Amino acid sequence: EWLVLAGPSGAGKSSLLALIAGELQARIGRVARLPCASLPQRTELFQDSIAGNLRLADPTASDDALWQALRTAGLAGVVAALPQQLATPLGSQGAGLSGGESRRLVLARVLLHPAALTLLDEPTEGLDQGTANQVMQAIADRHGARRAHMPSAIVMASHLQREARHAGRIVWIDPAHATWQDARKDTPEFDALIARLRPG
Repeated sequence: EWLVLAGPSGAGKSSLLALIAGELQARIGRVARLPCASLPQRTELFQDSIAGNLRLADPTASDDALWQALRTAGLAGVVAALPQQLATPLGSQGAGLSGGESRRLVLARVLLHPAALTLLDEPTEGLDQGTANQVMQAIADRHGARRAHMPSAIVMASHLQREARHAGRIVWIDPAHATWQDARKDTPEFDALIARLRPG
């Protein structure tokens, strides 16, 4: 399924994603999880080519697969306009790309990963409305296509309607009362939770 974690800032959405990804360890109990690909709020790029940064997710990926991932992340046009395209070298932390372009490159890397579980932490943060809508629709199309022939799940932390409306389920975390609300798509409860998120 596609699950959105929502709630006020500080509710623990990013921490929960880090726990699922294995980046945090539970102090009590244990977490059983599948291998996953993760887009955290703070992303990392390396002093390598664009292709080299992408192939960290799948060293055997063809150039066609790299271009498909870039299209899904809304970055194919930017890379195609570069003189060396996929071979374009990047500096430390993605120097040579803007902040939004760097984030989309990391998103493309995550989407290239073969893991059945994808973790996304505010994937369109910092993108303009038009680009964000294109990226979210491309992620939704990819998710639907993958589900047709293999298990595929997305867990996404979000505070934006434009991201959450694509999900099949929302869990709203209320840290003040240590409770949560759970609602599925096409229900009044789901629509009510969407309305509580930031427009966009």
